Amino acid sequence: MTASPTPASDGHVVGGRLLWRAAQVVTVSLVLALLGLLVYDVSHSATGRIASEVDDQQVVAAYPFTRPRVDASGSISLDALRGKVVVLNFWQSYCPPCTHEAPVVSALSKRWAGKGVVFVGVDEQDLPGPATAFMRRFHITYPVISDDGPLIGHYGVTGYPETFFIDKRGLVVPMPPTDGQVGHIIGAATPTTLDAGIRSAMAR
Repeated sequence: MTASPTPASDGHVVGGRLLWRAAQVVTVSLVLALLGLLVYDVSHSATGRIASEVDDQQVVAAYPFTRPRVDASGSISLDALRGKVVVLNFWQSYCPPCTHEAPVVSALSKRWAGKGVVFVGVDEQDLPGPATAFMRRFHITYPVISDDGPLIGHYGVTGYPETFFIDKRGLVVPMPPTDGQVGHIIGAATPTTLDAGIRSAMAR
């Protein structure tokens, strides 16, 4: 008697799962690629040239925004801060250089408090839990807003952390050459670079 062939059901199941996972990976990759293209397109638009123009020592209009707060309820509008110097600091809770600079930014925000200077943190593509834990860890008391990409495109941010200085009239002011930084701070800020940028914005 000839034996009937055994169905390769296990192989079909395993093969199907592998194909499904491969399809998921491809889908996620395509979504990330499209998001990257979108951010690239915005960052190279007229508003996205803020970083490059400031680094060329040009004074440019800050991109206006109204974003929800991470540290409290409600939102913050850049227009509402007109009349004060704004230190706009982009960061992420899982970014090592951001962790390195956080104590410095926190300390400088307290030193400049009550002197017409407002620090505003921009927490990028983060979850509320890690973001608030980061703020507690480094005793961050200045306002922090949540952003999922639009502001990094409009300001031309290419990594984290980065810091911009906005004067009382809503203009992004270039920081003079300081400790190898020009225009705006790329990477971890130091007391020297923060003070230089703030004083440059206050002088206008």
